[in-house]
Amino acid sequence: MNFQRLETILSQISQLRIAVIGDFALDFYYVFNPETAEISVETGKEVQHASKAKTYLGGAGNVAKNLAQLGAQVDAYGLRGNDVFGREMEYIAQSLQINTHQLKVKNEIDTPTYGKPMRQEVEDRRLDFGTRNHRFQQFTPEVIDALSEHVKEYDWIIINEQFQIPLLDEANLRNLQKIIGSNAIADLRSLGAFATETLLKVNEAELQNIIGTSSEVEESIKTWAAKRQKPVLVTLGDQGMVYASPTEFHWERAIPIQGPIDTVGAGDMVVAGFSAARATGASIQEACEFASLAVHISIHHIGETGSASPDAIRQLHHGHSIA
Repeated sequence: MNFQRLETILSQISQLRIAVIGDFALDFYYVFNPETAEISVETGKEVQHASKAKTYLGGAGNVAKNLAQLGAQVDAYGLRGNDVFGREMEYIAQSLQINTHQLKVKNEIDTPTYGKPMRQEVEDRRLDFGTRNHRFQQFTPEVIDALSEHVKEYDWIIINEQFQIPLLDEANLRNLQKIIGSNAIADLRSLGAFATETLLKVNEAELQNIIGTSSEVEESIKTWAAKRQKPVLVTLGDQGMVYASPTEFHWERAIPIQGPIDTVGAGDMVVAGFSAARATGASIQEACEFASLAVHISIHHIGETGSASPDAIRQLHHGHSIA
């Protein structure tokens, strides 16, 4: 992909409208010090200190964030609670100009939130809120109906599933696939076997669960795509990513890393980058190369689910340092 082609894709991304439906969450990072020798007067127990609190969109929200920072107009379809984390999610989304009119507020649920204590730049045991909402799926038809009403307005649709009790179950996923058409991708933690009508993105671990361990990765992926009769996008860490369909195959090798990396959220960046490029009409090879540029930038953001700006992508494409 030459410079002129990259500029065309970046320009066209700014004209896109993309829907993201699925498990929206908030990532809540803070520096954690559990050993303070300070005793609470009220409880007699040792006080634990936290500082430098930061919040980011997580889950489907991270995909939406990545798309927004690439320049696309993004509409969020999902659920949040009427609580402090939900209001923070709304605030961050609106600051990124993500449309949250279909991010429905429900008093019956807690906003899904990943509390991430950091000790010496290493994530400690998470404190999660709302990721096992037993009432979550009672509102799913309402979300899908809303998307159905507007589906023709979108250039691309992304389906995300992440929670222990997700927005979508098998039946809802099958129904959703009938609605959204072919310009779509699904990134599903546990429902991948049911994404029978849609391009499916999987990582290495998910791939092994589906096809088992194989020394012939290329042939195994080709065989799987042929059996599915639908395309797949497989992320392979430092080996890059593979796109395979019954008629097409492309292996995009990863750009060599530069220093420390943080791969949390890397898959979300691949989904966003690939989707944005494909929605402009880019070829499979171009979309994979664009996603590779974006994820290379993203993983060099330490202690957060990173993103990639158009300027950073331009600089990396030109061989300059990461911005």
